[in-house]
Parts: sequence; C-alpha cells; structure tokens
Amino acid sequence: MIFGVLADTQDVLTASQFLALKKAFKGVDAILHAGPVGDMRVIEQLGKIAPTKAVCGNAENSYVRSDLYVRQAWRVGPVTLGLVHGYGKPHGLKKWLLKQFEEEPVQVIVYGRNFEPTARQLDENYFFNPGSFTGNLPEGFHRKKGPARVGLLFIHGKKVDGQAGIALNT
Repeated sequence: MIFGVLADTQDVLTASQFLALKKAFKGVDAILHAGPVGDMRVIEQLGKIAPTKAVCGNAENSYVRSDLYVRQAWRVGPVTLGLVHGYGKPHGLKKWLLKQFEEEPVQVIVYGRNFEPTARQLDENYFFNPGSFTGNLPEGFHRKKGPARVGLLFIHGKKVDGQAGIALNT
C-alpha cells in the first residue's frame, strides 16, 4: 500500500494547494492526515483524491475535536499502523508517541508534531512525520517558513519505507 501523508493544514485547501496535493498523491491507496486539520472540509477535499483517515491535532476547534479521534490504530496486512498528532517538545517525543500505543502496540507511527520530516526505523518501530503542510519549520527556526511539505509511506508486506519532507509548489 502507498499512503499520502500530510499534517498541519489548519484550514480549507485553496485550489492551488488541492492541485499540488492531487499531483503529489497521484496513485496513492489512501491519505493519512496527522492533524491539525483545522476544518472538516479538508477531509472532504482529500477524500476526492483517495480515502482519508485523520486525527485531530493540538490546534482544533471543538467541532473538529468532536468528529476526529486523537489517535487511531489499524492493521495494514501484517503491520499495525498508528496515527496520532503528538504534543510537547521534540525532546522525548518518540517516547511519548510509543506510550500512546502501549495498550495496542504498533510497528509504524505516523505523527505530525514538531514539523521535522522523519522516515526512520528505530528499534522495533518506524516513525514517519511528513513535515508541515503550512510550511512551519522545526523548533529552532522560529518565525521562519518553508515550502509546504508532505510524505509518501510505503507498506509492502512487512517492509516499511517512506519519503518525508516532499516540497510542494503551491
């Protein structure tokens, strides 16, 4: 399976953003949104490209929070995948992410917090962060913006790989 992954939309997609995502996610089996979504219409827009799963993030209004889970976990063949936004400072984030799934262990964790594009196996877990769709940069780059970033996550049997931080022209 191929997943298009994004995080940090925070508002309805513009026409140019939608077209850029449609191009970047051409041929994906599904889309994962690691929050914050900002507006439930984003999920509808993404659903026009591919089936979409999403979680709420740290900057959601009560309407979005009432419609989305904080985390989700499900099986993709022999691999269990977890989707969560993430909270707090980057230091200790991976430990926090693992704790969110300790009752239902996962092999892959897709998250959106900290804006640092990540596609990396650490011990038993594969961590994937697409980067920020709004162009926010990781901690240490305060008030600076970069291009919109997304990712592609590949799961073939037990093999997991990904490409994070793909810059879009929006």
